[in-house]
Amino acid sequence: MGTVSYLPRDYDVFIGIDVDKNSFSFTVQDHNMMNRSKKIPSSPEQLYNYIGNNFSNQRVLCAYEAGPTGYNLHDYLSQKDQLCLVLSPFSIPKASNERVKTNRLDSERIVRYLKSGELRPIRVPSEPYRQLRQLIGMRENYSCQSTTAKQRIKSLLLFEHLNEHIDDTRQNWSGMYIDRLKQIPCSGTIRCKLDLLLADLAYCHTQQLRVLKELKALCDKHPDIDRYRGYLQSIPGIGSVIALTILARIGDPEHLANVREIGAFIGVVPKERSTGDTIQRGSVTRLGNNTFRRLIIEASWIAIKYDTELAQFYHRIKARHHPRIASRKAIVAVARKLTQRIYKVLKEQRTYEIR
Repeated sequence: MGTVSYLPRDYDVFIGIDVDKNSFSFTVQDHNMMNRSKKIPSSPEQLYNYIGNNFSNQRVLCAYEAGPTGYNLHDYLSQKDQLCLVLSPFSIPKASNERVKTNRLDSERIVRYLKSGELRPIRVPSEPYRQLRQLIGMRENYSCQSTTAKQRIKSLLLFEHLNEHIDDTRQNWSGMYIDRLKQIPCSGTIRCKLDLLLADLAYCHTQQLRVLKELKALCDKHPDIDRYRGYLQSIPGIGSVIALTILARIGDPEHLANVREIGAFIGVVPKERSTGDTIQRGSVTRLGNNTFRRLIIEASWIAIKYDTELAQFYHRIKARHHPRIASRKAIVAVARKLTQRIYKVLKEQRTYEIR
């Protein structure tokens, strides 16, 4: 998701809202001295009625911080033609010496920065992309649970001196290998624990397959998503899952403003400290999604095997650095270059052609 912009001078009244499951705490300010704080039940309808009853002839701008309650408040107010911005928690400045946190203070901080124009609201994704993000999130969760189950199985084998069975875990966890684990001779308690861990692993695998099936159905239902997936898959190193993960994170590619937005989502934009004619760039910001960044790095390792241009670029960057960090520096540089290709195929709506 990208960001959207607004001009405070276009509005008369500003409302900062702190949303939780039971209540809305909000603060109202205008360009003069008005400053009201109020708490109501967690009902978008009540908030809309409050705005209509008190500020019917004024231009009102609302904003709240994205959280576990989702986009329900935004959707309701948007249907009523009341503009409501959604903010990233990382975009709201916080003083380093703050020691008190309440819902009212949070709403005051939101409205203060909203009125000053210092906030950069996120672009709320459309319903198909929300569904895609939910499915991708579920797949990531089951993938993590699967990895945890495998690690627990290896730990159990090591702890019980069944070391001869650990070497095989370096291979893919094939059905044949899992069958061998089920037949390991061991005591009743150990057998029970191992079977439970294998059952966890099998459950995660089944759920991952189910999510992949739902992802395919979603692509069939929404041709735009399927078309963008095809563009992304034409880039070496990017498969179906990574392509859909990219679309889930950035939302509708039509809204992408520039290639740095994708780099920011991933967290591979370099830090920069510049003054006058001096420009200093450091390591990547790492502000993006960790899973997203890991997948792009994996795609970069694959890409340099099949794309001669990227391979040459990788070795050129690698030669500039100390051997201890050369590979890591070079592959991050490849990932940044990969984001340029991602941006290009999405904006130009065409497949990528290897030179």
